[in-house]
Amino acid sequence: MCSRVWFVTDRRISQEYPQVQIHRALTERCADEDVEFRSLLMDQIVLTISEGQLGLRVEQELVTSYPQVVVVRAPTPWVQSDSDITVLRHLEKMGCRLINRPQAILNCVNKFWTFQELAGHGVPLPDTFSYGGHDNFRKMIDEAEPLGYPVVVKNARGHRGKAVFLARDKHHLTDLCHLIRHDTPYLFQEYVKESHGRDVRVVLVGGRVIGSMLRCSTDGRMQSNCSLGGVGMMCPLSEQGKQLAIEVSNILGMDVCGIDLLQLNNGSFLVCEANANVGFIAFDQACGMDVAGIVADYALSMLPSRLTRKMSLLSVVSSTSETSSEPEVCPVPTGGGSLPEAVCNMSVGSTSSESDPELAEPSQSSPCQSTAPALSDLPDPAYNFNTLLANEMKLLTECPLRGRPNLNRKQGENQLFILACCHVITATPLGRSRCFKPL
Repeated sequence: MCSRVWFVTDRRISQEYPQVQIHRALTERCADEDVEFRSLLMDQIVLTISEGQLGLRVEQELVTSYPQVVVVRAPTPWVQSDSDITVLRHLEKMGCRLINRPQAILNCVNKFWTFQELAGHGVPLPDTFSYGGHDNFRKMIDEAEPLGYPVVVKNARGHRGKAVFLARDKHHLTDLCHLIRHDTPYLFQEYVKESHGRDVRVVLVGGRVIGSMLRCSTDGRMQSNCSLGGVGMMCPLSEQGKQLAIEVSNILGMDVCGIDLLQLNNGSFLVCEANANVGFIAFDQACGMDVAGIVADYALSMLPSRLTRKMSLLSVVSSTSETSSEPEVCPVPTGGGSLPEAVCNMSVGSTSSESDPELAEPSQSSPCQSTAPALSDLPDPAYNFNTLLANEMKLLTECPLRGRPNLNRKQGENQLFILACCHVITATPLGRSRCFKPL
């Protein structure tokens, strides 16, 4: 049976960076692996039910060879259940494996729907209120008082940080009521002061964390979205943060997603949002990654022929392990010595972060080759940042002696700004991590 992969997206976003890159990666991978590939726009597909059987037509021609895997990029703010989701449901009913599935996309179309799915699973969430109908915003001004002020107000279908407000008090909420559009509901959310202007974007593919990026506002606003002028830099995530992102991805049923986390002063996290149609232009730049290539590799791995091959390999490995009578142990050197602790702590089944070179901690670091610090290691808020900034300014002035003769004054100012607003030690204007000498 010939393997087939389709890429289906919306005409309105087909020329944006993520879709262009995924199309490029799928074209290359399918050509290399001898897999038949086809790219279609959502409005090119005609759904049919003939003689009781589901079918498809494209450009007035009957489709006779269906894909086993379909990579979907649907603009979640505009997804319509009676059109876009209907197409995806049709493909799924025909036996296609969709990445992401229709229900996973619906779980993220509305921000409150996302929280409804996560509630009851022990996932840490900021307290959030919403309402039914389109004209009840004014009623919520009183109903949301238990959340306190300031309070975050979000359009339930907003995206890229748009239609998000921080209401100072009840009078401010009343003013907002006259300014906003009421075609979709809004949600009212507890304000997390310690995470103002910064969050952590975690990208997952196939239930595995492939990278994390710290995003910071540059103009004092609450939103840190790079599309609004925020800057991002690669930042390793604590194991707690990784497991939380994986749990959210699994609950929502997503194959490819972005999870936004808010960090509290004690190092713990709250889930802010989940994105089924995650953008990754800033993420690619900050982390030096090719997310589209990883998505394409995952899509091909879901082909039935590949899954069968994986099951066969797992069966062989399982049989081999069952016939082995001697468990593997950490050998002890002769002469009464002991192995280094790092060797004795190694295990065959490493976590995704341990096996991922982008997320692994370096064993050695030179003055100008290091990754950013783990978020769990961020300084206490009571730390004297005036002293820290003064030391950093001294280091920046010494940069020509440290092999950075091209660092100009503006770049230095940008680095200090990010340092001050993010409470981290490594940052650059373009989002690339850079090592400062430990203080």
